[in-house]
Amino acid sequence: MNAQFSSKDRSGMAVVAAIAGLLSFTVLPFMIARAMTAVLEGAAVKIPTAGNPLIATAPRIVIAFFPVWGGLSIAAGIALLLVAWAIYKGEAWARPTAIGLLAIPSITGAYYSGPVMYFGKSALPIFILIALLGLVPYFTLLLWGKASAGGKTAKFFVFLMLGVTAAWSFSNGGSSLRMFWARPEYYPLDASNTGFIMGVPVIWTGVLATIFSIPFLAAGKRAGWRLGLVGVGIIFMGNLMLFVTHTGTKEFMIGIIMATVSLALLAIPSIGKKLVEDPT
Repeated sequence: MNAQFSSKDRSGMAVVAAIAGLLSFTVLPFMIARAMTAVLEGAAVKIPTAGNPLIATAPRIVIAFFPVWGGLSIAAGIALLLVAWAIYKGEAWARPTAIGLLAIPSITGAYYSGPVMYFGKSALPIFILIALLGLVPYFTLLLWGKASAGGKTAKFFVFLMLGVTAAWSFSNGGSSLRMFWARPEYYPLDASNTGFIMGVPVIWTGVLATIFSIPFLAAGKRAGWRLGLVGVGIIFMGNLMLFVTHTGTKEFMIGIIMATVSLALLAIPSIGKKLVEDPT
């Protein structure tokens, strides 16, 4: 980091990381609790009148996964405080690690968007704040420093698509569980429900791999680029498995399209491969 950034740059990035970390475990928990309450209250009103049995189990998904992503964001915030000091000291691993940590609240906000907009529109401003709390410092650290406009644009879209694809696909996994749990009985399994229970582990494995690739790719490591390709490729297959058995569900097709775009960005030499500075 010393070779790329001046002392002033390191101080600025450290402040950004520290503020984001502090907000993530002081303000963010209250916003998450408020958003979850709004979604559950909205679901209690909407589900009985909707006449759609497939959304009856939505509160289970909200109660299960809103706290998980919220907890991960809080943990990332605590870690960011420690990483901020390492950024200030000029340790090379610190900035990419901070970018990886900031991806978590960014993805959290994106994941919350679906339930909030469907059940709890009153919490829409809170959802936007949650997303911005991660996205603003995420892209600030990612794009910090001198680089060509084309290089920064390419980096912006690659890292944007990795996060958006991961968030959308995790949501698709949650929606699949919601629809599977809405069955009166879990057996015998037809093609539809087999697609759900086989597709969800695949798609979530891809999400994990994609998230883990972000800090390594931010560090310019070829391993990060390869892991990103693998993760997004797995996401593509998971969405494809879900779509083939549920061709009427447009969210799965959108997931396929997102994964395809992400793969293309990573594979194009002038975009994805240009992010790789280290042969390891």
